[in-house]
Amino acid sequence: MNKNDDIAEFIPGTFIRYSRHEFGSEFDTVIITLQNKFFNQYKILRKWKYERILDGVKLEPDYKIHTTSATYDQKSTVLKEQETDNTYSFDPKQNLLFTGSTKYQKLK
Repeated sequence: MNKNDDIAEFIPGTFIRYSRHEFGSEFDTVIITLQNKFFNQYKILRKWKYERILDGVKLEPDYKIHTTSATYDQKSTVLKEQETDNTYSFDPKQNLLFTGSTKYQKLK
């Protein structure tokens, strides 16, 4: 099995990210599912929750849900969103997904 096959097998799953800073906390989940194996097409569901803190008081959380589709490019080993051209890269050895400088951990 070559490198491309390893990455393609790694792609489907749930990836999470959490960050906390002086302005609040972010909970970010990316769920990737295979939609069409023949065309290397995937569905990406992103769920995001932001708990804002203003003057030391927690405000009502903001929630966002976004669904898009992407195609896996075996040559470059990245997943490319069709709407935005955002790319997702993967590190199966460390169980990570990257989009830009943002890093997500894959749930087992």
